[in-house]
Amino acid sequence: MATSEVVHAHAAPQGFIRKYIFSLDHKVIGIQYFFLALTAVWVGMILSLLMRIHLIWPNANIPLLGHIQPETYLSLLTMHGTIMVFFVLTTAPQGGFGNYFLPIQIGAPDMAFPVLNMLSFWTTFVAFVVMLAAFFVTGGAPLHGWTGYPPLSAVQSTGPGEGLGADLWITSIAIFCAASLMGALNFITTTLDLRAKGMTLMRMPLTVWS
Repeated sequence: MATSEVVHAHAAPQGFIRKYIFSLDHKVIGIQYFFLALTAVWVGMILSLLMRIHLIWPNANIPLLGHIQPETYLSLLTMHGTIMVFFVLTTAPQGGFGNYFLPIQIGAPDMAFPVLNMLSFWTTFVAFVVMLAAFFVTGGAPLHGWTGYPPLSAVQSTGPGEGLGADLWITSIAIFCAASLMGALNFITTTLDLRAKGMTLMRMPLTVWS
């Protein structure tokens, strides 16, 4: 049953950092997810642009990269797909739209666990940073494709990025999954326990069900 009698409020944040950086407000956190997804979009677009340049001008010397080798192209492909799928197509709809609109649509004052909600976002941010760090380690980013299928992902001798770069890649995915589990727990609890009076499960908007 929805517990509409429960007053779920937290103290008003003081200062810029508590209000906009480490906020507990579901709307602010939703906007943070949107900005993270937007940043990931730009990174993914740059990687895609580098791939397109290589396809059009295979022998082009790109500033800071030089001539793109086959291994580098596969790394660009891997990281582009991973970033777009996990940090754009998943982060924006779930973290962004979910956090911003779900409490509003069911008449809840906020998410059930505001602190966990904040931790979920920053854990996602850490996952994104770890993913990008794969570009800057010895051997560079992995080249096994964003699906991570073996044998390319299982044998280090496959290419230069299948060492530390691949370790950072899979670590980032694990961190992202942990963040998603925290967010899922929040969504489920909020939907079941903080619905407004009279908001039965069958009366909820389809977007909440999704």
